Amino acid sequence: MSSDATSADPDGRSLFSHRRLGAVPQADGSTCFRIWAPVLPALQLEIFQTNGDPSNFPMTRTDDGFYTAVVPDCPAGTLYRYRLPSGDCRPDPASRFQPQGVHAWSQVVDPQAYSWNDSDWQGVAKTDLILYELHVGCFTEEGTYLAACDRLDELVELGVTAIELMPLAQAPGQWNWGYDGVSLFAPNHAFGSPDDFRRLVDAAHQRGLAVLLDVVYNHFGPEGNYAGEFGPYLSDRHSTPWGSAPNFDGDACEPVRDLIVGNAVYWIDEFHLDGLRLDAIHCMADDSMSHVATAFAQAFARLQTHVSRPLHLIAESNVYDPELLHPLDGGGHGYDALWADDFLHSVFALLCPGDHMSSREYHPHTDMDLTLRRGFVFQGTLHEARRRIPLAETADLPPTSLESLVFAIQNHDFIGNHPQGRRLHQIASADAQQAAAALLLLHPAIPMLFMGEEFACEHPFFFFTDFQDPRLREAVEQGRRREHPQHDWTDVESPLSPAAFERSRIGSAAEGNAAMRAWYQQLLALRRQWRSDGLLSGDQLSGEWNQEHDYAQLIYGSGADARFVLVRLHPAGEFPSRMRVTVEGQVLLQHHCETTPEGDALLLGDHGVLVGRGVVTVKPA
Repeated sequence: MSSDATSADPDGRSLFSHRRLGAVPQADGSTCFRIWAPVLPALQLEIFQTNGDPSNFPMTRTDDGFYTAVVPDCPAGTLYRYRLPSGDCRPDPASRFQPQGVHAWSQVVDPQAYSWNDSDWQGVAKTDLILYELHVGCFTEEGTYLAACDRLDELVELGVTAIELMPLAQAPGQWNWGYDGVSLFAPNHAFGSPDDFRRLVDAAHQRGLAVLLDVVYNHFGPEGNYAGEFGPYLSDRHSTPWGSAPNFDGDACEPVRDLIVGNAVYWIDEFHLDGLRLDAIHCMADDSMSHVATAFAQAFARLQTHVSRPLHLIAESNVYDPELLHPLDGGGHGYDALWADDFLHSVFALLCPGDHMSSREYHPHTDMDLTLRRGFVFQGTLHEARRRIPLAETADLPPTSLESLVFAIQNHDFIGNHPQGRRLHQIASADAQQAAAALLLLHPAIPMLFMGEEFACEHPFFFFTDFQDPRLREAVEQGRRREHPQHDWTDVESPLSPAAFERSRIGSAAEGNAAMRAWYQQLLALRRQWRSDGLLSGDQLSGEWNQEHDYAQLIYGSGADARFVLVRLHPAGEFPSRMRVTVEGQVLLQHHCETTPEGDALLLGDHGVLVGRGVVTVKPA
């Protein structure tokens, strides 16, 4: 990456401002420390000494509330902290590493010390993204960045093109999903060092895998969040159920906006990541004239001019938000893609009607039809209410870019919010998952798998966290029950127990379902072929749910060269009558299909899948 930390963008701010925050090693062996602490009349830097007596350095304050100090002979690995006038010692809000956790000393890190091997890396285009979501701590038995390197070949063989890591910003305790992060610049020490994380990214690139990171900017975690003691980092007008909201729109909010937008740039710049997924962007409270969501896209657009590989900025919104996908120059927010959970919940409504894994209610059949026709059920924007959009109103809406939606049939929330951490094949059946996977992987949307899904992992994936504050521990136990009252919470694993984390490791693929993994490989190979043929696009697609006969249909193109996907989805224990399918062409893939005694047609059975080329006719058997 070629860039100049002192170069300014057209708006007068440095795109790489993160290079001047926190502890920044200098060429002469010194380290420059810089922190925004406008509410403090004075601030002292403490450097850890092995004899137990820290070296103290007074810091110089600037008119805009920044404190700086330059310490000679201060190499990478040096531990430091800030002493406030009250006498309390705090870690650096812009710390690059917290080797002893969120409450302890920060550590100086030299981002230039690692020798990268990815100079030839060209990235992965958005249309080629096949995401694999994983939690570093549960992806391997060791639960480290380095151990994750050893499983990358397995993912390449499967056919995915990118890994999406659950959040890594330092969170309290030894186990955490990552959404309680407080040290936004510090990769979680429980998984290894920052350079270990760089090795993981480097290893992925050498295997042709892009690396995306889930980041959380809608709140700070509730334990170890000391930023508010330095200045107005936290909002005094907005709140969240999970922790303090950042000050994006209050007095003196500009340095906070710069810090957090700079954090997004930091992950791309210093760790060579290929993109970010912004968590719950609808909860990113900001009443200013220009929402901070736009600032992230503006920074990414400028950052793209400094790198040759494609960068991906993905938003998670609880409903379809068209403004997030509209380009910046068209008045939109300028994101590349958007999580679209309506697909997941519409599939689940068909397989398990009456069971709800969302606060919104999904209707079997009709909602799947809406999703297949246009990609979503519910719509809203950052400034407008979210609501179900009837099919009748679809004609008045601009066309949805299906290739900019991220679909899944399960993810960390879907599994982890179940009291037993159960996966789709355990809730429904393996056959149901195979059918749903065909619909997912042969749709134009960006598909995302959750770790272990491809081999029907039998291990649960629980919600887990390791707070030490007794009040927070009690709040976690009670909050889970309040947030998901539809579930039975008796005799479940406590999210605070070590077992919740340890039992969530996915184990080896060899322990799983080999037939399921082979099925995923076949589907992914077919997806790549259709993409190469120019067929797998929303412009080519005609999709619908046939409610009369309970099957999903995707048709690409027309005539003898058309491609078709027929998928039957229904609740376990229900056995709808088989469908008689006549194919004038070629069958490419099938599951639970059998030839009629006369040999002139196929019978599509329970959770059946039929994929082929040509003209297809479906009738009751």
